[in-house]
Amino acid sequence: MTFGSKERAGSPVAEHRDSQQARALPAEVDAGSAQGSASQQELGAVIRPDRVGHGSKSGPGLAALAALQALVTIAPLALLPFLGLHVVTMSGSPAAWTALALAAPAVTTLALTPAWTRLARRFSLSELILGTGALSAVSCGLLALAADPLTLVLGRLVQGATGSGVVLALAFRSLTPQSGRSFTLMQQAVSAGCLVGPIVGGLAFERGQLGTLMLTCGGLILLAAAVAAAACRKRLVEPERGTEPDRRTALPLLGAGMCGSAGAFAFIAFFPAWAIAHDPEIYTPGLIGLLHSLSWLVALAILPLWGRGIDAVAPVAALALSLLGCALAFAAMPLGLSLTAVIALRLLQGALFSGQAPALFAAVEAAGPSRVAAIARARASLTVGQLIGPFAAGLMLGPFGPGGALWAAAGLSLAGAVTLLTVQPRLVRDAWSRAR
Repeated sequence: MTFGSKERAGSPVAEHRDSQQARALPAEVDAGSAQGSASQQELGAVIRPDRVGHGSKSGPGLAALAALQALVTIAPLALLPFLGLHVVTMSGSPAAWTALALAAPAVTTLALTPAWTRLARRFSLSELILGTGALSAVSCGLLALAADPLTLVLGRLVQGATGSGVVLALAFRSLTPQSGRSFTLMQQAVSAGCLVGPIVGGLAFERGQLGTLMLTCGGLILLAAAVAAAACRKRLVEPERGTEPDRRTALPLLGAGMCGSAGAFAFIAFFPAWAIAHDPEIYTPGLIGLLHSLSWLVALAILPLWGRGIDAVAPVAALALSLLGCALAFAAMPLGLSLTAVIALRLLQGALFSGQAPALFAAVEAAGPSRVAAIARARASLTVGQLIGPFAAGLMLGPFGPGGALWAAAGLSLAGAVTLLTVQPRLVRDAWSRAR
């Protein structure tokens, strides 16, 4: 047969050719199947199916993790608003002991930041969750039984050593394929704890049942940790990565997170002073507390949208939006606005700030190969911000009054947004896909 000739349909030559192709097809399929099986065996040597970090049955595990995250948030926040009053009943020098108790968790949190990479290599995720739950329960027990300020400070030191902010972030991430969704689910649980903690703490403090509340929280934490650890028994703490960390990208992200946290905590610390100075007849302590609670309710409602945005766009862009939005909302507050405008701004701040931590975690995870180190450093940067924010804003209180402290909070958030300008454009384009 010459090149370019055609066989008529149904001709003997065409039928013979089709018959040969039909007989050859099973052999080709068998060869392809064998080749695919070999590839699967090679892949299984690196990633075993029972060790994959995401599965279809993660619903109960996520529920247990959310409960655990809410509980470890409720326990310290149930005590925090009344810490100074609690110390007064124990010591003749309450100011010094209150300062020590306030700073204690940050000290152990920052001291343990470098250790998490080693701990994650030595222990499984379920063991880390059990350890976090056990230490949290011990902290609750010490706080419940504390009859002197030294025991109270010790309980707060143990609270910072639990590592719940790192371990539970790793657990949420292991159960959810999308980084934005996993970290916003965690932040929703944190928001719920921030909403419930001061309320139940206030009720318990009024009735002299703060110790009973702490013991109850400790028991529930142990139960939730056991369930969450079982759900994460075969999950990976640290996925394999093939890229080197980019410190030029990671450091600006951590700086931005620190500034954002500093701005938010400066605003929270000095908004009551500004509100009372602005109009003490309108801004009663009850209204100020209600506005604070409403901001957490807004966060609970808006966080799923943040999760979808972080996964659809670069986390760096979401972080910049949160920082810039918070800066503008903080700066607008002291402008002599009406009550309606203040309420609207307070709710807007809750919505904008709620996406900040999830976007930061997703962005730093995308910047380097170690998920554990990235999350530990991000958590440490947020902790440092919580310490320096009120201090920096307090320096502005004397010369400029409460309004100056709020503008300092705005300046800190704006500084975080400006810091992101040094992040490499490549990460802004590609972080969303690498973080998954």
